[in-house]
Amino acid sequence: MATPNKPTNRAIQIKVADKEILAILRTFNKMDEIAKKDMKQVTKEIANEAASAIGSALSRTKQGAAIAKTIKVSSSYARGPRIEIGGDKQKLSSGNVPGEILMGVEFGAYQNRERERKSGRYVGYKQFQPRSPREGRGNAGYFIFPTLKAMQPYITRRWVEQVDRIRAEWRGRVS
Repeated sequence: MATPNKPTNRAIQIKVADKEILAILRTFNKMDEIAKKDMKQVTKEIANEAASAIGSALSRTKQGAAIAKTIKVSSSYARGPRIEIGGDKQKLSSGNVPGEILMGVEFGAYQNRERERKSGRYVGYKQFQPRSPREGRGNAGYFIFPTLKAMQPYITRRWVEQVDRIRAEWRGRVS
């Protein structure tokens, strides 16, 4: 039997990766400090709403509730929002760090595969839900990614409205 993959204890970082959106954000470098401050505030508000929704979804399970407490949000006008979940800074009551169980909580596990430990062999990871259904190049997930997928139209609409508002206010100040 192959050696099991070593679990990671790093956090998941959810951040803007779209080149067009990042280019729009970089244009704020050319604007005044008021516009930069407004954009940073808007992106942080939107990220906080998404993080709150993710935390609510995660809180439906005991393991997820423990992970929900690790959610952190940061933002800048140039990079946009970033949500970080998991990591190795805190310990759970089980002694694990949230990053060690995050993937199992989000994506589940194959419960019928034989695993190996120092203490012997066992079948599956029964502490997690069954593996989530396939979607695209990976799995759909249970909490984080379905929540973000459902919120994506709202997040996009709100962000575009706020970018337009801030740009119009900036034009009014420099005209």
